[in-house]
Amino acid sequence: VESYVTQEAIAPFEIRSSPGTNYLVKLVDAYSNKDVLRVFVHGGSPVNVKVPLGNYVVKYAAGQTWYGYEHLFGKQTAYSKAETTFGFQKEVTTEGTRINGYTITLYTVHNGNLSTQQIQKHEF
Repeated sequence: VESYVTQEAIAPFEIRSSPGTNYLVKLVDAYSNKDVLRVFVHGGSPVNVKVPLGNYVVKYAAGQTWYGYEHLFGKQTAYSKAETTFGFQKEVTTEGTRINGYTITLYTVHNGNLSTQQIQKHEF
């Protein structure tokens, strides 16, 4: 996990994946388009992290063999982004304060609600 901001990370974010494909997941600020967080996910191993409050676009690179941050998964790297903006927010309810977080799955889920689109390397 690499963070590029100094804000306190308090919102839960879980990433689930299936074995066979690894991922480099990025949270990008929806307004400034600056990277906020980067997480490496080993296929089949769920990752739980805390993220700063904010509105983010989820982008990810996927592949089998990791070649490092410069080459990612080599020429076979597939790049995608979620079509939804994720709002990690603090919410005040009658029961108290609640921090909204998310769980995403990076594999096909029947009746799932995470729509993604392929992007080019330079968009990642």
